[in-house]
Amino acid sequence: MGNVDIEWNPQALYELRSSPEVVADLTRRTAAVFNAVGGASAGYSMSSMQGARKPQGRWRETVAATGTKAKRDNAKNNTLLLATGAARG
Repeated sequence: MGNVDIEWNPQALYELRSSPEVVADLTRRTAAVFNAVGGASAGYSMSSMQGARKPQGRWRETVAATGTKAKRDNAKNNTLLLATGAARG
């Protein structure tokens, strides 16, 4: 098998990472995890943002335990880790 040369186009990769379809899929998956842990009523928060373009500019979605009760629950039961399976669907 011969060698294959690949030319990367960083601008195209940046545009792909921030395309509406990719962002919508990430948001859907993050919302599934957010709902699996109980959402805002359980003390969790969800955020979505694009990282700095140094050089990637990757889109980032997070679910975090922000309330005291949620932080304790997550520390004791690994709630966020266990809920990541909800993002598969």
